[in-house]
Amino acid sequence: MLSSVAVAAQQAPANSAPKDGFLTGLSGFEKLHEPIGQPLYFESPTIETSLRPIYIRHNFDDASALGGGNVTIYAAQLRLALSDRWAFIATKDGYSELNTGAFGEDEGWNDLAGGLKYAAIVDQPQQFLVSTGLRYQAENGHRGALQGGVDEFSPFVSAAKGYDDLHVVAGVCWRVPTDRNDGNQALHWDFHFDYDLNPDSDRIVSPVAEIHGVHYLDSGSVGLPVGGLDYTNLGSQVGGEFVSWVGLGLRLEVMRKVEIGAVYEFALTDSKDDIMDDRVTVDMIFRW
Repeated sequence: MLSSVAVAAQQAPANSAPKDGFLTGLSGFEKLHEPIGQPLYFESPTIETSLRPIYIRHNFDDASALGGGNVTIYAAQLRLALSDRWAFIATKDGYSELNTGAFGEDEGWNDLAGGLKYAAIVDQPQQFLVSTGLRYQAENGHRGALQGGVDEFSPFVSAAKGYDDLHVVAGVCWRVPTDRNDGNQALHWDFHFDYDLNPDSDRIVSPVAEIHGVHYLDSGSVGLPVGGLDYTNLGSQVGGEFVSWVGLGLRLEVMRKVEIGAVYEFALTDSKDDIMDDRVTVDMIFRW
């Protein structure tokens, strides 16, 4: 009798220990890969703890209002699983080196953005996941690098679906500036597709295709005829305009804990009408 009680006492703490997902996040969706392009506003629905360094080299059309040039961005994103359903996300920071024909050269710190994400629909057997969240971006960046223009809120919804070795991620995000004169409202939508070529390997290779779109919903008070896309919010005269681009690339996953990704992105709409000509985005993801 005493031995039975002792065994039960030993087992009770293990069985009753809360499995809340703090740091470990939501399990059962390990086969899904993170999107690569538009990293600031295309948020995956997964709940996990990870660090994601990002490098972007973005070129402007010579015929655009910026007069050509480019911007190089060095940044890192942090995601922290608070439970198996909630995560804190820090999605914008870093440093930009800007070179334009119209405004010359400058460099400085980017705006900071962070928020919360919640997994609202979780269906592990069907590999279906839907999350929603809210992000706040502060206007603390360097104006010479076209940052620091306006505070901004951006609610979003994202979903993912796995079809064996094919994975689809989609998202929509609404950017709302706190001052309609200094910033543009914009609606972003994104699709990501990847396919595991060797799903049973410890080093999974997945070709990636993505398509992105930005609808400018209104105009601000700035006289520029070009928007800020996903890099900045200029408050320019672009109400009703639409910009779209596509990305083609590759993801390499190592032991389910580290991912390396790269895409080459180019404009589908007229590149001189906005700041998107083409760009290269490279990232790494280190998971808890």
